[in-house]
This record gives sequence, C-alpha cells and structure tokens, in this order.
Amino acid sequence: MAESQISGGCACGAIRYALSEPPQFAFHCQCRPCQRATGSGHASAFVVAKDAATVTGDVTFFDRPSDAGNTVSQGFCAACGSPLMNKNSGHPDSLYIHAATLDDPRFFNPGAVLFNSAAQPWDFVDPALEKWNPS
Repeated sequence: MAESQISGGCACGAIRYALSEPPQFAFHCQCRPCQRATGSGHASAFVVAKDAATVTGDVTFFDRPSDAGNTVSQGFCAACGSPLMNKNSGHPDSLYIHAATLDDPRFFNPGAVLFNSAAQPWDFVDPALEKWNPS
C-alpha cells in the first residue's frame, strides 16, 4: 500500500486520519469488548505507530480496563458513532485502527485472529489464519 493511499475516517467525515507509514500488523479480534464495540463478531484492525498517524477532528474516547490490567481507550466519532481506533496503555506508542475506516479497505490483509477463544459460533473468519489467545 503506497503511503499516499493510507487514509480514512468516520462515516460523516468529521474525523480523518492519514498515515505516514504502513501498518505494522493486521488482525481480527474476537474478544467480547471488540464484539460490543463493533456490533459484530469481531473487530478487524491494524496497528500503526502513534507518531505515524495524523488525525484531524475530535475523537471521543471511552476508557475500559482490559483483562491484562491495562486501560483500553476506544475511539469513535461523537457525531456519527463510527468506531475508529483504540489506544492501549500497555502499548502507548501504538494506535489500533479499524480496517473498515480506510478509504480503500481492500488493502487490509489480516495475519491472525486474536482471542479466538471468545469467538461466537456464527462469526466465521478465514480458518487458515493463525489463532492467538493472549493472556
């Protein structure tokens, strides 16, 4: 993916982002908080260095504790409700951006499924992807 193509935003356009570096890792997460945040069986996201992201507009964050004891901050647009990105206090130099917010989401290429142990029986993801169940 060319750097000029790595951009995205919320449904109403109030929040936009652009990335100066390609994603470090892409994944599907089937943990219960991601299911609730997306209203589906999993979140599809990718990791980028926080310093590589330029965000315009006001992202609203909802903080919640993670199972590991960190604080996860779920970012969304207050105007349209689109989930956009997450931050994790255990990884302060990273942003986790929802793949569907990309202007061209065809470039999303997941490498693993996280928290597959919490998968819903109706949520099918590529069975060839490696499954990780971090503690």
